[in-house]
Amino acid sequence: MEANKKLLEHPFWEVSNPSQMRLVRVFELPSYANPFFGEGVVLKVAAGVGEVPNHKAPMAREGILDGIRKGLIQPDTIVVEGTSGNTGAGMADTCNKLGLRFKAIVSNDVPSSKLDVIRALGDDIGFGSPEKGETTVDCARRLGAQPGWYNPDQYAGDWNPMAHYKYMAPQLFEQTKVSVFVTPGGTMGTSIGIDRYARNHKLSTKVVPVMCAEGQEVPAARTLARVKRDILFQWEECFPENEIEFATRYASFLLSYLSWRLIPAQLGPSFGLAFVGALKFLRKHRNAGTLDQFRHPDDGQIHVVVFGADDYRPYIALYLALHLYEGKFARGVPKDMLEVIDLA
Repeated sequence: MEANKKLLEHPFWEVSNPSQMRLVRVFELPSYANPFFGEGVVLKVAAGVGEVPNHKAPMAREGILDGIRKGLIQPDTIVVEGTSGNTGAGMADTCNKLGLRFKAIVSNDVPSSKLDVIRALGDDIGFGSPEKGETTVDCARRLGAQPGWYNPDQYAGDWNPMAHYKYMAPQLFEQTKVSVFVTPGGTMGTSIGIDRYARNHKLSTKVVPVMCAEGQEVPAARTLARVKRDILFQWEECFPENEIEFATRYASFLLSYLSWRLIPAQLGPSFGLAFVGALKFLRKHRNAGTLDQFRHPDDGQIHVVVFGADDYRPYIALYLALHLYEGKFARGVPKDMLEVIDLA
């Protein structure tokens, strides 16, 4: 118990307190990049790249802290997590600071640039791959059940949405009005945390998760089938299937790439996924004549905030492989952004 107390009293927790850091920055898109501008829609970007490497870093910190508080992580415990990179990097960094061993379970499609960030933290940080028939999540849960191991499980632990509720949500709503918040669907922690905050504070914000269309993988996001398979949160109580938006891989990468000319942050492909979903959401409700239900009570406008979780750098090889710089829109933003969102 004394050893566990030392982990809890480690100075890392104070210097890494997310409430003392800027976690999200909000930018308004120019009117020429907003096909719904004339209908009272204000399109904004909430960039999750602030004083932390990515928006998963504070959440990852909370996952390790939760395990220590519960006595499930001791100084000799091996922490294991299934990850596509961002949460793994955050947990690896936290474990490295605390002197804990960490093992990231990753799939073959995770960019090597993301793995290098984890690998560079030292010999106590390692990697594993799922066995045949397993997902990375299954593998981490299996290993974490062994004596001396622990799996924080970002796909099931309530510390995940609570981290977004506690740290990111207050900063977001202090900066801007939010009629509709659109976010990529990965672990569903961001979606649930923001939705829970809005409900508990009696805000009229509508939260819209955006998932990859089947066969259209986008880094840091999931298809509906994978969400149903891996995520143990009761997300369906908040987000019925008919209220989820879907986006293709190419359109997501392209809108992310085009956005670099529009805002001061260069966000990654999961932002493009959310951007596609936001435009589809608005088009659907405009066509149905139901846009007015989302007007903010303060000014009558529809404030749509699209969340970008991380920047483009870990995925640069993927952007280059898609030759976005050679395409139809390489030299400028299209006159109508809706031209992009249905591209396969």
